[in-house]
Formats: sequence, structure tokens, C-alpha cells
Amino acid sequence: MDEPKPLDSLFEKKLFRIPDYQRGYAWQPEQLRDFWEDLMNLPDNYRRKHYTGVLTLKQVPADSVKENDDEYFLIRDRSYSIYHVVDGQQRLTTFVIFLQAFVEKVRALPENRGKLDH
Repeated sequence: MDEPKPLDSLFEKKLFRIPDYQRGYAWQPEQLRDFWEDLMNLPDNYRRKHYTGVLTLKQVPADSVKENDDEYFLIRDRSYSIYHVVDGQQRLTTFVIFLQAFVEKVRALPENRGKLDH
């Protein structure tokens, strides 16, 4: 098994797709509360490290992406890879939603209004 990886490396030049055989997003408020409490209860010396569990990804062959597919230019011109999320979809989706909500909250702070993203 691979060593744990930082979150930013997980998203580097990767596109994630949920295969048809996977169930849809199903976490309810109870799981979301558990997720939040897990993050908030990390000891101070672990604030930058959190074990989110194992994600199982399967790379989709680049040649299976057709020219008229939306992501074709990212694969051809930008060297992105597509991965099916075989296991860990609920956690991964929750974390992406959390990050988006966090970014939106920080952008809305009075001291950040009108500033460009960097």
C-alpha cells in the first residue's frame, strides 16, 4: 500500500468520476456532524494532518476519452488523468464540499471583499 499522501497531491492534475455502479451521495446530517467533530477534535500537534481513510481509485485510460468529451482538452493539452472513485466517494465528496464552503466563507469576510484569488 502507498504511504499517506497530502491532500493537495490528491487533486494534482486529476479528474474524478463516479462510476455508474456507485451509489449517489448519501451522507446525512449525522455523518456530517461526525466529520466536523473529527476535524475539530484533532490535537493541536495534528492540525495539519488528518487520516481521512483509504481512497481506492482506478485510472481511466486516456485513449477512452473522446474528442467531444468535456474533459478532452485537459487530458490532451494539460496532461490530466481521469480516475474512477471505487471506494471513498462519500468522504471525498464531503471534503470537497467542505473546502468549497470554507473558501466561500473566507471570500465573504469583510477584509477579503473585492480581493482577487491567488
